[in-house]
Amino acid sequence: MKRNFLFNYGAFIDEMKSDDADPRYQKTVSKYEELFGSQDGLAMDDQAFYKEYLSQFHDQEKPFRVAVPQELGEDFDWELLYCLIFGSLSSNYSLDLDKEWKENPEGLPLVHITITVNSNNQQVTKTLDELWSFQILRLYEIYVNEQMDLAILGEDGEMEKKGIDSEKEQKLQAYNKKVSSLLMEVKSCLSLQRLLATL
Repeated sequence: MKRNFLFNYGAFIDEMKSDDADPRYQKTVSKYEELFGSQDGLAMDDQAFYKEYLSQFHDQEKPFRVAVPQELGEDFDWELLYCLIFGSLSSNYSLDLDKEWKENPEGLPLVHITITVNSNNQQVTKTLDELWSFQILRLYEIYVNEQMDLAILGEDGEMEKKGIDSEKEQKLQAYNKKVSSLLMEVKSCLSLQRLLATL
């Protein structure tokens, strides 16, 4: 049984269709349903963009824990949000090993996700665990809308689809490189701890 999280795909679709929604959202959902059918009763994991792309980030074993706002731990589907962050073509992120964990490396490594978004010639950088509930909800909305826009764009022609698929492949490769780099740092911390224990 699915939990009741603060972000719900179906509720967001309804919100996009409402009269007071952002006109860009209204246009996106209208075109998306025109191309891919009514979204009534469907969930995010029913979408092709999730099955064919975002799920590839979800399916990989994450050898780390992600720091999230403590008071919101049960409120969001964090795994889905990670997939949306890692798979976004419009923002960048870094995986940073927690300083306290580095000093005392025990248990599964704790990682901070730092997100960088370029908007209106401004660059905004925030760490996931310092965000408020409304900011996290906004991230879901931005990223889901982006995936819908990319799905629509992919239907415009073979060249557009190839370009998007190429960028998505680069995002998957970048994720794997970031995780590999993180694991090297984890091994280094553990080796240093073992070395210090022998002194």
